[in-house]
Amino acid sequence: MDRLIASAYDKVYIDLTIYGFSETFFPLRSGPPKDPSESIMCIGWLSKSLHFVEIYLKLRCTIPSTSLEWMSHSTKEAETWSDQFLERMEEFTKLSELERFNKEKLKEEPDVDLCGDASFDAF
Repeated sequence: MDRLIASAYDKVYIDLTIYGFSETFFPLRSGPPKDPSESIMCIGWLSKSLHFVEIYLKLRCTIPSTSLEWMSHSTKEAETWSDQFLERMEEFTKLSELERFNKEKLKEEPDVDLCGDASFDAF
């Protein structure tokens, strides 16, 4: 479905979720315009309300990696879309890995350690 949206509107389509399934889709058959960062459409999934919403991204913000399905189905002309966004996708991957590392580290450490604090002995 995402590939169809990107191809129908001839825009970069970004699907964002908090579950780690975020992907970027490019049109399958057409080449990019001179400034492809102006033709981005981003949709986010709100799990509590079960709705999709349009998200307006800042210029030059990071974006998720390209869908593997897009890579296997795109034409030769369309392959140049991803070249325009490689740096932004790499930065997104780095930030995602850092966030995942920080979450794992927080799970290992207790929130508050009061065992060694004698000031609470009075209570």
